[in-house]
Amino acid sequence: MQRLQRLSGNDALMLNMENPTTPMHTLKVAIIDSSRRGKPVTLDELIEVLPDYLGHFPRATQRVETASQTYSARPFWVYDENFNVADHLDERTAQEPGDRHALDAILTDLAVEQLDRARPLWAMTLVNGLADGQQAVVVRVHHAVADGLAALNTFMIATSEEGGTVAPCPIGELEPVEREELLTNAREESKRLIRDVPGATARFVKGVVNSRRFEDRHLVPQPMESARNSFSTRSGGERRCASADLALARIQRVAVATETTVNGALHGVIAGAKRAEMIARSEDLRSPSVTVFGVAADLTSNRTAGNEISTALAYLRTDIDDPVDRLTATAQSCAAAVSKRRTVGFELTDQIAVYTGRTGPVFRKLAAPVVPRVVNNITTANLPGPRQTRWVGQIEVVDWISFALAIAPADVNLTAYSYAGRISMGLITTPESMPDPERFLGRVAESLDTVEAALVERGMLDLSAETAAKPDEKAK
Repeated sequence: MQRLQRLSGNDALMLNMENPTTPMHTLKVAIIDSSRRGKPVTLDELIEVLPDYLGHFPRATQRVETASQTYSARPFWVYDENFNVADHLDERTAQEPGDRHALDAILTDLAVEQLDRARPLWAMTLVNGLADGQQAVVVRVHHAVADGLAALNTFMIATSEEGGTVAPCPIGELEPVEREELLTNAREESKRLIRDVPGATARFVKGVVNSRRFEDRHLVPQPMESARNSFSTRSGGERRCASADLALARIQRVAVATETTVNGALHGVIAGAKRAEMIARSEDLRSPSVTVFGVAADLTSNRTAGNEISTALAYLRTDIDDPVDRLTATAQSCAAAVSKRRTVGFELTDQIAVYTGRTGPVFRKLAAPVVPRVVNNITTANLPGPRQTRWVGQIEVVDWISFALAIAPADVNLTAYSYAGRISMGLITTPESMPDPERFLGRVAESLDTVEAALVERGMLDLSAETAAKPDEKAK
């Protein structure tokens, strides 16, 4: 990796979106079982071992450095010459009985404990006291450091298949950078960006034209089309976390039966849960809900840092009562949203972010208290993970869960990763928008039950079959 790197536009936007009531770090949770080796993981063990492997992840030893206030839009990644891994580690003990609810309570606290900007933007918490002798390793990582795909790749490098090994990669020399070097680099790039304004404008126009030419644009929402409801309540700095699993095979069977993708079927199930929640809140059901989710430019990328995922808007057809029709219509919108994103392209949003990276706080202030209509009601993510459990030596990772960001005005974010035959869901909310995220995940499970029952009744699904062809689990 280069000795001196500037934050990308997307990375800078993630950094500048943060304020005291808007944490911009995500949570990556590995639930581990060390019973095979006969002893639990200790904090001292992590402190001793981690430096031998952090060389795989240069951002782990890099902090954010600003050249000057004049060039504050896009700071630099520079090596932290004072890096000490112990500064990034702590441990906690879950309350009895150490179940998923007890873990979620700790995650709720960690979700609002913002990272120290003077150090590399990550922290690791070892959670003891989980049921059946299990533990959890929780990594807080700022979204400026990594998006969901980069985090997944990091997890894959840090673990192995059963019986495999993780190759050591010690931390190298952490060479400091002089202030004048930062200033020179910043000035040169600022000049380049000014010269490139005509080109950036042309790319913007091209993207707009491509968007208007998209044939199925009626299937996807337009910006600011989503009606404001209780899912977009003005909120403060508190957060709520809840997690749960669904059997991946069940979503796959539903996708096959409805001729949709796993991503489409899952969003159709989520639409059912949101409709049930809206009914419980006496919300207006006449208009569909809107979700925003990430679309990766290249799912085969092995990068472990940066933000290269653009967003797409799709309808969650909460306005449709029939569960099968609701799922298929939602899946159709999701597919069209992905297609539109790829038609418009990714370079456009990347270039815009380069010029607007410093305006994150402005976007947030406009979205939450001022704009009467919002972009979306809920944020979702769905990425394909490993098919088999991952290991670190004799330690099995029995589950891997991700929690993303709850950002006004859509303070409900459901992130799903497939892992070892399950879809692991991490739901983060604000108490104003959703005080009981655990109940909502229960509605997701109930929605899947309802869809399956409706498909069986129509003769579209045979639950007695032992096997079913798997659909193409394409993203998303």
